[in-house]
Amino acid sequence: MSANRIVYILLHTWYHFIHSMETWVDIFWNTTVNLLIFIFIAKLIAGGSAVGVEGAGLILGMVFWNAVWVGQYNVTIGALWEMWSKSFNTLFITPLTMEEFIVGQMISGALKSIIAVVISALVAYWLTGLSVITLGWMLPVYVFELLAFSWGIGLMVLALIMRLGTDAASLSWSLVFLVQPFGGVFYAVTVLPDALQKIAALFPSTYIFAAIRAQYLDGVLETGNTWRALGLDAVWILLGYIALRLALRQTLTSGAFARLSE
Repeated sequence: MSANRIVYILLHTWYHFIHSMETWVDIFWNTTVNLLIFIFIAKLIAGGSAVGVEGAGLILGMVFWNAVWVGQYNVTIGALWEMWSKSFNTLFITPLTMEEFIVGQMISGALKSIIAVVISALVAYWLTGLSVITLGWMLPVYVFELLAFSWGIGLMVLALIMRLGTDAASLSWSLVFLVQPFGGVFYAVTVLPDALQKIAALFPSTYIFAAIRAQYLDGVLETGNTWRALGLDAVWILLGYIALRLALRQTLTSGAFARLSE
């Protein structure tokens, strides 16, 4: 794996980013508008200007959800932009490997995710006084673990796009939202039926958001949940990578890889 080629991908994504209004809207405009909606709902639930405990849980979920959404979005949409511009295949005429391309997209997504989380955190502090800085040294740990989860989802979605073609492009901005009802983003998964709680236990987000709420709302540091999330992150990334390699092998064998940019 070449660091120089990964830097090339980072520059490539940067040039696209600064010239793409659609990407700016998807990553920053939509995340900010969604946060505003949750803030106003939290105030409505609390019946006043203060958001209350339940409202704080909702807002924390929305702020940190951006790490998952933006990280996953960048991994998949980065490949789709290349397919739509009919340049995806030509990238790999060079010595560039799929792993280098993906790592570049992951790093790019991480940077954009951090920016999105910072913007959301500033808006939340401005309107409600809720400050994620009080999470201290655990703040970057939570963000990293959510990013790792987003990479695992992104790899799986990209594998589906390679297998099914660009007709499945909508999965890049829709499939990740299946995590929200079951992944403990806005509420404890104990409110779910028992069968769904078993599904929730498979998501790293379930443990990360539980740890965030416990620390912020109750002052309790749940290191057990962070370790569980880290282990599940590794599983999701590994499964995502295996799925991507299998899909890539199948598209190369069938010739479908050449048609991804048609």
